[in-house]
Formats: sequence, C-alpha cells, structure tokens
Amino acid sequence: MGINNEMDPTERYPDVQFPIKVFLTPTLTTFPSGKTFAISGGRWIQVPTDTTLDEVSKWMIPDRPKPMYETIKVEGSKGNTYNVRKDLKTNEMTCTCQGFKWRGKCKHLKVAFPS
Repeated sequence: MGINNEMDPTERYPDVQFPIKVFLTPTLTTFPSGKTFAISGGRWIQVPTDTTLDEVSKWMIPDRPKPMYETIKVEGSKGNTYNVRKDLKTNEMTCTCQGFKWRGKCKHLKVAFPS
C-alpha cells in the first residue's frame, strides 16, 4: 500500500516543525504520478494535490536575509546616475561609475556617505 497523496504534510513529516523557513518563494508542481510538491530551492514537501499557492504558507514561508548594505543613487557631473553601495558590516563602499572601476575610488562615495 502506497503513501496517501492527500495526506497533510504535518502528518506526513511529523518530525518537521511547520512552517519551514525558506529563502526562495515557494511554488507548486504536480507530477504525472499525481503527486504535488511545494518546492523552494532544495526543499520539497509533498502536499495534497488540491493545494493552492495561498495555502503553501501553512508549510513554507519565505524568510529572506536582511540586506547587509545601503545603496544611494548619486547624480554625476554629466547627468548620469550612479549607485553607491556601503557594506553595513565592513563600511566598504563601491560605485558603479567608470572612475571607481579604474581607480577604486571616486567623488560619488563622499557625496553619498560624507564622513
């Protein structure tokens, strides 16, 4: 006798604490065998075949890490817009301008994050 395709994941996986936190937004996939899975990255949870995306949050919820940087848009002297990014842990800064790409420094850094 096979496993019931309509079994609730909390019964199918009694050792798992639901909802599990996942990095990517979950999706649903039904295979030709009739089995339906909620999938996020490498995490697969078999769910009842009539499960909708609205119901997936009972078993999987996205838990993305908070950004570890701050980005500020700076207008250059010729009207171009550059993104200056500051790492909040190391305070290292980068800029999307050509000057930063060549020299590793530019005036936009001081405009975005004066110190």
